[in-house]
Amino acid sequence: MLETAERAVATARVALLKRPGGSLELRDVPVPPLGEREVLVRIDACAVCGSDLHTAHGRRPHPLPAILGHEIAGTVVAVGAGPDVVDVVGEAITAGEQITWSVCASCGECDRCRGGLPQKCRQLFKYGHAANDEHSLAGGFASHVVLRPGTAIVRLPAGLTAVAAAPASCAVATAAAALRVAGDLHGRSVVVLGAGMLGLSVASLATARGAASVTVVDSRPERLDLLAAAAPQANTVPWSGNEAGLEHLVTGMLVADGADVVVDAGGSVATAQAAMRLIATGGTCVLAGTVAPVGNAACDPERIVRRQATIRGVHNYRPEDLAAAVSHLASPAGAGLASLVGPVMPLDAIDEALAMAAAGTAVRVVVTP
Repeated sequence: MLETAERAVATARVALLKRPGGSLELRDVPVPPLGEREVLVRIDACAVCGSDLHTAHGRRPHPLPAILGHEIAGTVVAVGAGPDVVDVVGEAITAGEQITWSVCASCGECDRCRGGLPQKCRQLFKYGHAANDEHSLAGGFASHVVLRPGTAIVRLPAGLTAVAAAPASCAVATAAAALRVAGDLHGRSVVVLGAGMLGLSVASLATARGAASVTVVDSRPERLDLLAAAAPQANTVPWSGNEAGLEHLVTGMLVADGADVVVDAGGSVATAQAAMRLIATGGTCVLAGTVAPVGNAACDPERIVRRQATIRGVHNYRPEDLAAAVSHLASPAGAGLASLVGPVMPLDAIDEALAMAAAGTAVRVVVTP
């Protein structure tokens, strides 16, 4: 059965980035034989993440050529030999099941994995972030991908489409991780800087987790309008888009001592500095939006000391955060967030999809083979 399934897929269609700023090259490549406990997946949907755009435009270093794309959902085609490949709850994965999976594959044995940081494994492999010659099917802008051992896999619940689920494996899971490190949200105030997919996900999850208030700040009115779907109870605060305007806004918001939880989902020097200034006494600031170099952000260490504030950096997530992200998107509380994903573009129009994502006219453009 395994051999037949593998032979049924002889080639895969991929979109290859060969140089920053260039068009992606569409080509057919052989599907490699599966190694032990590897999984061949037909890609049903891959969302365009902001980090894909940073790489495609040369704003951050990346080995090339490469198949980008890491916010993916797909259907299992075949599973390699060896012990069962299991999902995050320990159930064996079989052909025909629709899944999503972690952006990282981790060894599970190194000090970082054992210490609760599998996303920083010393032998880390990241889908959509590897050179193509390292692993021929390793990114989401393709028809198929091969999952390595050590990948956290989550089944999609009935009713959650692959398109809606695709952002779970980066933006929504990262938002879940940011709120996990912030602690219990019941009765606490939350401020989110940035209303991209990450910020919208934080607002939606924070509302569902019982935050007393959620306030989202962004310079794009059209993004703040999306809170009506993602987190209807959230407050929205427009920002002029310049650093001076944000500093003035922060000063006004600090009248009541600041917020218990502040999440920087904007990823700029201005939003990082504002986030650290907005922490209330005993509060937590989570920096999660900066995934490309932006320069140095200033903070007042005395303010941090006197307020006994906590500053946490969050990059990627644990397996349980991915499970929480999928569960949220499939729930009534997350349905509004899930509805924001789209439009859907074919893989053959990958350059147009990237241009649309870069223009910011959609919160998450999705590519399908």
